Amino acid sequence: MVPLGFKLIDVFLKAGFELRELVIKRQHNCKTTGFWYTNSVKYNFLLLAHEYLPIFQKPVLPALPIVKETATPSRLVLPKKARLRKTPHFKDFETTTVWVLPEDRFDEQLNSNVVARYGEGKDASTIAFMTADSDRTTKKGLSSPKNKHLLFAKSPLLKTEPSRYDIHQYLKAIAELADFASSTLQPGGFLVIQTEDVRIDNYLEPLAKRIVEVTATSNLWLKEIVALVRNGHTSDKQNETVTYLDKIHEYLLVYEQIQGGSTHISTNGDS
Repeated sequence: MVPLGFKLIDVFLKAGFELRELVIKRQHNCKTTGFWYTNSVKYNFLLLAHEYLPIFQKPVLPALPIVKETATPSRLVLPKKARLRKTPHFKDFETTTVWVLPEDRFDEQLNSNVVARYGEGKDASTIAFMTADSDRTTKKGLSSPKNKHLLFAKSPLLKTEPSRYDIHQYLKAIAELADFASSTLQPGGFLVIQTEDVRIDNYLEPLAKRIVEVTATSNLWLKEIVALVRNGHTSDKQNETVTYLDKIHEYLLVYEQIQGGSTHISTNGDS
């Protein structure tokens, strides 16, 4: 997977624009039965079923520079390990890059889909990234037996209105996870990262794009980018005066450990 949409966003951000919104457009013309379903499962690939509609805004610069004194950040991003088991009665594989899952069973069905598709039906390890006060918690490094087939990373800290410092620490922890997975996963194994964009100062921080960038030097290849949508989600905005869109999508970034630990190659196309 070559993330051309993320590369386009990067061009505008480097030119000085701010990302105001990132809309996911779903394509409804992807066949998910018969030939395509069979081959999607057989060769373990998803049909591209989403496009990006980024909305940029030229920022208004203040007349005079504003200097703000800030306290030294004290929070760390910590990985917490657990076991992840597939729920029973799983029948159908997802075959496109858009997964619409029920709101009331979102995590349960997401876990089942990920384990069934990328874990060969086996138990997998999950890692949850969360914040903690550095003066109260000792940061523990990642450790796990080698030859794992699936590591599934979740990001609950992104639900807690993270600061820019939290985001910086989060991306640093993700880069460490990618290096850890490169040496831990067996050939053909997968690292799956669940993440989402966050809004800071009314602008979006495109974290899926940032993660693709910080993991580019690992020995993992980006296999899929999946858009996650909660079916049944209702907006909490009650009036029309809100000037930004309600964000209802998340992402799965699926990385594969290539046979022999091949070096990652960055290209400039989309396929």
